[in-house]
Amino acid sequence: MERKYGALRFVGTVYKVVGIIIAVLTLLAVVGMCLFSVLGGTAMGGIGRELGRNTAFGGFLSSTVGGAIGAFFTILYGGGLALTLYAIGEGIYLLLALEENTRLTAELLQGQARENPLQ
Repeated sequence: MERKYGALRFVGTVYKVVGIIIAVLTLLAVVGMCLFSVLGGTAMGGIGRELGRNTAFGGFLSSTVGGAIGAFFTILYGGGLALTLYAIGEGIYLLLALEENTRLTAELLQGQARENPLQ
């Protein structure tokens, strides 16, 4: 059976690939946010000690908590976006499979009608 709608297959594939890319970038961003928040908090604590302020624990805690909150919202947004894009691509493939199965069923029914006409 010939495959129709090549452009839709391409669009579905593009959506799925972009969804996967967004998911990978989201994970990298979350890891980077967590790393920079911990390292930045430690660095800010060191600067605070040099300036005579005792903010080491507070700076570490606030930056770590801030990084965790930012990472949480990044996972929610980026993960939701990646999942939505991938689902759109799968939805396009689902509609294409539905069309192919409907066309095949119609061809089989037409073949049966030709072989056994109503008497």
